[in-house]
Amino acid sequence: MENLFATKYKNDIVGIIGGFDRQLLSGSIIQLTYPQGLERHLRANHILLKDFKEYAISLAKELKENAITLAERNNAPYIYRKDSKQSNEELVKAILNQRGTNPGLVAVITNLEVEYGFDIQGNKANHKIELRARQRKCLHIYFYFIDEQYGLCYLRVQTYFPFKVKVYCNGHEQLALEMQKANIQYIKSDNCFNWISDIEKAQELSDNLNVSAFHAKLDHWAGTYVPILQRLSQQWTMKYHWSIKQVEYSTDILFRTEERLNLLYQQLLTYCNNTLVPENVMSFLGKRFSEKQSGRIQSSCKRTYNGFRIKHQCGCLSIKMYNKAGNVLRIELTINDVSQLRVFREVHHKDGSVNKQQAPMEKSIYSLIHVVRYGKADTARYLDFLSKMEDNSRAISQLSEFTNKKSDGSRNHKGFNPLNENELHIFQVLVNGALIVNGFTNKYLKKYLSQYFNEQWTSSKISRLLKRLIVFNLVKRLKHAYKYFLTETGRIILTMSLKLQTLTVIPALSVLLKEPTPAVIIS
Repeated sequence: MENLFATKYKNDIVGIIGGFDRQLLSGSIIQLTYPQGLERHLRANHILLKDFKEYAISLAKELKENAITLAERNNAPYIYRKDSKQSNEELVKAILNQRGTNPGLVAVITNLEVEYGFDIQGNKANHKIELRARQRKCLHIYFYFIDEQYGLCYLRVQTYFPFKVKVYCNGHEQLALEMQKANIQYIKSDNCFNWISDIEKAQELSDNLNVSAFHAKLDHWAGTYVPILQRLSQQWTMKYHWSIKQVEYSTDILFRTEERLNLLYQQLLTYCNNTLVPENVMSFLGKRFSEKQSGRIQSSCKRTYNGFRIKHQCGCLSIKMYNKAGNVLRIELTINDVSQLRVFREVHHKDGSVNKQQAPMEKSIYSLIHVVRYGKADTARYLDFLSKMEDNSRAISQLSEFTNKKSDGSRNHKGFNPLNENELHIFQVLVNGALIVNGFTNKYLKKYLSQYFNEQWTSSKISRLLKRLIVFNLVKRLKHAYKYFLTETGRIILTMSLKLQTLTVIPALSVLLKEPTPAVIIS
């Protein structure tokens, strides 16, 4: 992926890999998602409204029995989770540590959750019973399994009408399996790749999106874990309509070293916090800025277990940056409602006419192709913005070396304190014009230091000081001579330290000390 950021830091970056991360899909049987459609289904199957509850319970029982059978057949645990103290992911992770990562059913976890469903209620106006849609609690079954093509996934099925399904899979799991088949070596940590032997080929595999095959796989999973489809399809064929609930497209920038990324990342965070405006955020997300979006555009910085992450959000769209697994800088686009994006597509009008125009993206899984295009474009715009930052990594690294202790192999030498009075006197001597032009010896340095210090400077003490200055690359010694000169680095750092005291610290303290100190009232 070519961009200004990659060009600017090409010597520090191993490569860039982009692709899907989290994919959360929802499956709905359209005919059963609204009361009128469910009533037509009941009439077609000669089921009275008064028998609806019994019919729904029989279907729920069939789903539960199927889950128990599959768990026993695959030697997978069947767990009913009463509370939410321990997440499903933690339970599955513990099971995988013992089970291994072989394809097959890993675990079946059930719990009670609130979901949109139907109930029979009486209508006092006409003294009849009727179907009512409402939020209700019912049993949900989670099937955690490892697919040979998509890795670790889960399918959650609602055991009551309208039997909604939610499917989770991860693009990095799928890419890892595809790279294994293509004999591409990699190092994977958590949910990202620290190293890939052939990044270009890996990117081709990631871009090779076959939505039709994915659709067929989703139908296969539904047929396995929701066997009541056959019973529901006695009169009309019932199939799940698959739509995008949430999707993440991530771009991982692999750095050569963790130290280089950490140094650069702190600057990137500061740069984003200080320079980003709402217009920038909207441009990253591919949308126009207007006053109507006032209050909806947000930027936040949060500390995570990896470090700090910065997030820019507008409604259901967000883009965030964080460092992962040591040497990986991730830019991630999260879409919670794909209809917030507009694409050029065919639009079917109520009068039967069809034309191509800009319209909201459809929630169908076939819009994943458009999500890839948006993910790449949004990430490229964000990286181009980051590339405009002036990189001060070298200066930060140099300052860190100047103030921290350093070893010459045989002993440690303490760093310099630019605000220490004694060391500032040493700096003033070293930046003396006569010493800069002609250099200096132990004897001359002793003579100049005596003007600032009351203590006695011996030749051995000055030798230790010179050794310390040489270790920190502030002073260099001429070959075959005992004459010393300031290095270019030394001249810049020592001058900066003197300016820091005279032009910044002392004037600021003077202003503060002139202001009256407020009285402290102790109650």
